Amino acid sequence: MDLYSYFYSLVKQIPPGRVSTYGALARALGDIRASRACGVMLSQNPDAPRIPCHRVVMSDGSLGGFTHPEGVKKKIERLRAEGVSVENGKVVDFHEILFEDFHTDYPLKALREEQEKLKERVKLEDDFSLGAVGGVDVSYSGRWAYGVLVIMSSPFEVDMVVRGKFRVDFPYIPTYLAFREEPIISSLLSRFDRELILLVDGNGIMHPRFFGLASHIGVKNDVPTIGVAKSQLLGSVVEDKVFVNSRHVGYFVKSGRKRGIYVSPGHRVSLETSLEIVRQYLKHKNPEPLRLAHIYANEFRRSG
Repeated sequence: MDLYSYFYSLVKQIPPGRVSTYGALARALGDIRASRACGVMLSQNPDAPRIPCHRVVMSDGSLGGFTHPEGVKKKIERLRAEGVSVENGKVVDFHEILFEDFHTDYPLKALREEQEKLKERVKLEDDFSLGAVGGVDVSYSGRWAYGVLVIMSSPFEVDMVVRGKFRVDFPYIPTYLAFREEPIISSLLSRFDRELILLVDGNGIMHPRFFGLASHIGVKNDVPTIGVAKSQLLGSVVEDKVFVNSRHVGYFVKSGRKRGIYVSPGHRVSLETSLEIVRQYLKHKNPEPLRLAHIYANEFRRSG
């Protein structure tokens, strides 16, 4: 989904002489957690004359930032030209001119409902023939994504590297990462025509809804996936097992000299097998396909 275009269509609805807020726009998208993403999208405004980002302020009427060579000074100038009074860095009579009556379909709510339906299709039994193991990572620069898929048929021997540069249509929003990265990763997977087990930089079922990025990618592409995360998103660790509400969802694996990693099945792989495969490919902190994908993705981004 092109959430950028949808968001800019909302901003265009704010009339001259009125202001709205990052939070109001996030709620119009369907989730208040999108507030920070709204700020990011405004800072990347591709058409300032037609998309009036100067009409978006903080929830207390403070002006906030403004991406313009003259900064907030230009924001004040544009607001005053439309009849909005500004004093001491705040909009006067803020609540009287606050606009929140957006015409919207609340797209994030629809995406959340889609996630709930996809979650029902997760399989946590081994359903694959072990051949290649892949690792995928995505590096970002503005609205461009640089994705790399590294494929290995045996530990520490690279068979193939798939790269792709993509225009980003979905900003980072907490708990919606799959909708940002899944189209990119799916495109990379489509260029490899043999079965593989995919290691994903993120969580599988070790997730508040038991449906993290690895699970989402696995179900959407019908491929076996394993989530490998750098930090503990939730739950408690008992010895090497991670539990969420008494449910065993993954493992903590000590690796490298620093903190370990958190492993959980995504789709078509069991708990025990996900741990076994990750350990087979461990040489440094991260399993080798993921470690190399991360290195190559950053190199790809720097090369443009």
